[in-house]
Amino acid sequence: MKTKKLLQGFLIVACTCAIRPSNAQDVSINITPLQTEILNKTIGEVEVVICNEDPDPITAPANNLRPLISFSDNLTITEVVNPDGSPLTNFTIQELTNDPENHNLRLLYTADLANPECVTFRIRFQGNTVGNGFITSTLGFENGQLPGNDPSNDNSGTTTLVLVNLPVTLKEFNAEAEGKVTQLNWATTEETNSDHFDVQRSQDGKHWTTFQTVAAQGESTVLKTYEAVDNDPFNGENLYRLHMIDKDGTSAYSSIRNVKFEFEPTVLFPNPASDYVTIKAVDWAKVKEVEIMDANGREVYHSGNKPVAKLNVTAFAAGIYTVHVKATNGAVNKYKIAVAR
Repeated sequence: MKTKKLLQGFLIVACTCAIRPSNAQDVSINITPLQTEILNKTIGEVEVVICNEDPDPITAPANNLRPLISFSDNLTITEVVNPDGSPLTNFTIQELTNDPENHNLRLLYTADLANPECVTFRIRFQGNTVGNGFITSTLGFENGQLPGNDPSNDNSGTTTLVLVNLPVTLKEFNAEAEGKVTQLNWATTEETNSDHFDVQRSQDGKHWTTFQTVAAQGESTVLKTYEAVDNDPFNGENLYRLHMIDKDGTSAYSSIRNVKFEFEPTVLFPNPASDYVTIKAVDWAKVKEVEIMDANGREVYHSGNKPVAKLNVTAFAAGIYTVHVKATNGAVNKYKIAVAR
């Protein structure tokens, strides 16, 4: 009977060993961004940590742990290093690609990973397009997943936001009326690869035109000042902004400044008219062209690019007409006249 009990105990131990073989292990992977956001065309880093978390003191064998780290297309992988920035050790790079829809880094860990130890490395990447950058890590196995591994901790993900990289650091931007023109000036405290400034104007905040382009310093870490003049502002509200453009095409806009002018209004006389209508403008040189439309919206007169102040309306039928006076700055003012017979 004693011999039978000893034999049963031996079988229980043997069965326990068979259930959990000596090469079983549970290994996890986690990825953490070192910057939650980066500027476009600059470098960011993520830290990847692989840990042997098995409850038993079992070593994960060499040449089996095979992490895959995938990046969205707006992040370009540049290099992988040790946490101190030195060249990567104990890993073989099996794949490093930056092809469309395939920004991947696949490594093979070539050393044993004892329990309960971790191995850490960092991946450097560059933002190439503004937007959310998605990064995922998956722990694979060169020779197939080993018994005892928990697949729930074999995946990890994070994001790094890629922001617009302003070509300049704008310290100030001012616009003021001086007589009949607008004086604009601005200053930068830092410029990196900046190319030029487009100085823009709008009447409604929706439609903008560039009336002057100013070359940028390019590279600077000291205060630089610039100026521009709008010699042909609108009568009424004038909105101004800077379009700051980098040499690689990256651009950004400044905040908007508002300047208001109250010029002497344009007058049409006589009204009603029977033979001629005279347009009295403050500065005729700023009148680009004149159109007259009848009550049905049909054009009955067009000056071309050589407008005259005195219009002959003797051939017009009696009725109401709309005169469009287009200025050189793009403004269009409309006036109603009556032709009497």
